[in-house]
Amino acid sequence: MTTAPTARLRALLAAEFAADDAPTISSALLLLHIRTGREELRLFARHEDGDPRHEICVWKSEDDHGPFALDLIEAIHSHRLRAWRPDADGFVVGAISTITNQPTGQIGWAIGDLDKEAEAGA
Repeated sequence: MTTAPTARLRALLAAEFAADDAPTISSALLLLHIRTGREELRLFARHEDGDPRHEICVWKSEDDHGPFALDLIEAIHSHRLRAWRPDADGFVVGAISTITNQPTGQIGWAIGDLDKEAEAGA
């Protein structure tokens, strides 16, 4: 059963990625920099190899968040407070930079399986 916060999150993604060639978003990651309070948003789609563990980042928020990013950040916070799914969602204790291999000072929340439940009609 889809809750209102999860439905709002999916509706925002569907509206933003409505084009026929747009990726199907499978996961959303909201990172919070613990020193600055700055939030970063990343959206992922499943890799074409079919392995459900393989995802690629298809969208990343910029420094100045636009209306879509702000609405999505709000929807993710609402989802994690009211509709957390322990089997699909996760808490990110720390992030490592893929460029420097050093800790980024970020924690976050991953909202997963956004495409699976949508396909199931939930």
